[in-house]
Amino acid sequence: MENTISVSFNTDILEEDSDVPLPSSKSISNRLLVMQHIAGRKFHLKNVSTSDDTVLMRELLERIRDNEGSEREIELYVDNAGTVMRFLTALLSFTDGEWLLTGNERMKNRPVAPLVDALRSLGANIEYVETPNYPPIRINGDKELCKIQNAAVEIDAALSSQFISAVMMIAPMFQNGLHITLYGTNKVSVPYIQMTASLMRSCGVKVEFIDNSNIFAEGRYSAPENPCIESDWSAASYMYAFLALYGKGTLHLPHLYEDSVQGDKIIADWFEDFGIETTFNHDGIIAVKNSEEISRFPRSYDFTHHPDIAQTIAVVCAGLGLEVRITGIHSLKHKETDRIAAVFNELVRLGANVEYNAKYDELHIIGNSRNGLSINTKEPIRTYGDHRMAMAFATLAARYPCIKIENPEVVSKSFPDFWNVITK
Repeated sequence: MENTISVSFNTDILEEDSDVPLPSSKSISNRLLVMQHIAGRKFHLKNVSTSDDTVLMRELLERIRDNEGSEREIELYVDNAGTVMRFLTALLSFTDGEWLLTGNERMKNRPVAPLVDALRSLGANIEYVETPNYPPIRINGDKELCKIQNAAVEIDAALSSQFISAVMMIAPMFQNGLHITLYGTNKVSVPYIQMTASLMRSCGVKVEFIDNSNIFAEGRYSAPENPCIESDWSAASYMYAFLALYGKGTLHLPHLYEDSVQGDKIIADWFEDFGIETTFNHDGIIAVKNSEEISRFPRSYDFTHHPDIAQTIAVVCAGLGLEVRITGIHSLKHKETDRIAAVFNELVRLGANVEYNAKYDELHIIGNSRNGLSINTKEPIRTYGDHRMAMAFATLAARYPCIKIENPEVVSKSFPDFWNVITK
């Protein structure tokens, strides 16, 4: 029998101005660790994420340092960590050695071709080991390739921003920088590209966006302006969701800032639709919901640039019986699971009226505020090995007596202390 957890929300925490500890940003941590590695570990970082993906990134970067230039093939297992696979693919292409990058079965079904094609155009020696266009891949790394003059690369930006970030971060390895041209009509997750650029600049590298399709980066990495990593806005979305579903209360979420480089900061604006007001202060935010009244629905939300919070919004709207259209979700098919299918399946099992338009990759949740959801505690919510499925659906416990979550341990991928936080 699968491991499950029963979630009963402690609403006392919402009755007072309570601190809710959040994990530090996994996205920022993984990027800065790569920059730190390229800089030769010449600077230190504070408040690095303890998520599974970041712990794995640190371990593999250490193995790479220890084995650079080795004459034997070094196998690196990335499990199902997308940023680790993509960032290391670019880094290892220009790091001396024979490298085999592989992962679990889901990773072997997550495409990597746009990144491999771009790196090959720079001279990288990469081959697919099993299935063309998918991991595992074998890389014959060669740092001599970085001596190329006027290095330039084109990359498809329609599938994952991590491909672009991976190439951007290796620009300082090239003697004269790197010119990156993005193509594709639907560029996804642009805020994550901007995050990468901002972090690179904070580490002393010049990054210019010539227009929406051209990026030039050059320079050498140095210590960041602020070595302390901020909290994770994606993780904060679950706390906003608890508040929205419960109806009234106040939460203090430390170390979240108005000038954050994280695109998911948009939740502070979007959750205004659910009656939550956000105030920024010197050490974080205060989120307040004074009334159960909700206005401005039906609504539609475009997640083209904010895919990690799509599940959260979908669950909140279904839990409140609100009508909403969830658009811009085509990239969700290639995440830790097919998140479109996963959300659709579990909401339908809970009694929600949901339609999926495959042509436009759009979920339509049809509001039913009178009946709400049919929560059957005998049937746990399936997580499909996806941390965001577990956390998004756990928020329903704020409105319904008891929620059972299958394989609760998956949250450690991004928010290891999630269950402890909501238990408190």
